Amino acid sequence: EHVNRPEGGSYIANLAAANTLFNTRLHDRLGETQYVDALTGEKKVTSLWLRQVGRHNNWRDSSGQLKTQSNSYVAQLGGDVAQWSTDGLNRGHLGLMTGYANSHNQTHSSVTGYDSKGSINGYSAGVYGTWFANDAEKSGLYVDSWLQYSWFNNHVNGEQLASESYKSKGLTASLETGYTLKMGEFTGSQGTLNEWFIQPQAQATWMGVKADKHREDNGTRVNSEGDGNVQTRLGMRAYLKSHHAMDEGKGRTFEPFIEANWLHNTRSYSAKMDDVRISQAGARNIGEVKVGVEGQINPRLNLWGNVGTQVGDKGYNDSTAMLGVKVNF
Repeated sequence: EHVNRPEGGSYIANLAAANTLFNTRLHDRLGETQYVDALTGEKKVTSLWLRQVGRHNNWRDSSGQLKTQSNSYVAQLGGDVAQWSTDGLNRGHLGLMTGYANSHNQTHSSVTGYDSKGSINGYSAGVYGTWFANDAEKSGLYVDSWLQYSWFNNHVNGEQLASESYKSKGLTASLETGYTLKMGEFTGSQGTLNEWFIQPQAQATWMGVKADKHREDNGTRVNSEGDGNVQTRLGMRAYLKSHHAMDEGKGRTFEPFIEANWLHNTRSYSAKMDDVRISQAGARNIGEVKVGVEGQINPRLNLWGNVGTQVGDKGYNDSTAMLGVKVNF
């Protein structure tokens, strides 16, 4: 059997990170299931949001020789630049977003005992658009999409080898839709009104960030592959909207949620080193569970946070924690 170099894991982890770090879902940016901001008459509402994510990821290559783990940090900032409504009930939003991310990974070979380290850091800029049917019942359809361009500096450092540097860049895009259904309401002991909702969701994300072809110091030609992957997500979110009688008139709501998703990737990330292809295993089909809370402190301030875990095949797993804040002006 061919002995795979651990550097292959570093190239793969770098490309996988470049294609996934800046990807968002509607709720990542919203912090509120349905808008409760004041879009009345000609009054213009502008908002600014910031989200920060920490992520830890583990996987093996398809030969089982290499084990890779990575830690990532993402900060994204954005805001609406335009809003409109055709009938007073529905609502469209157009916004801009930008981001910074870095990721550090380490690969260990169980065959040779050698390690390799990789890292990536870069930026993104993009646009998003959201449409809500958003009738008075706070139920119904939403459609969300975004397009962004990202660019990164990459480094790979094999044990006792020269450090390698190269760039990656490209577009990622997403189309997402969901439907909010109110399932019922009940009043708590302290006079809290609780409304219960479910929201089925579907999303497709195209990942087109490509790494430059690279020739290592030792002459090895490296091709990173897997860009052009389409990730589909099917999921269900259930949440409770709580409003305490004490908070009447303050515009304060509290929303705990739980969400389950199934993710499918059409391509596997891999690195072709000369004529040897090393591939990431276990990420073709992934199950995900996420729990969190979204809150509106007052009509001007939203806070949200969640933790999530993903599990795939062959030891693939991914854990995230996110914190977000949105200010309406």
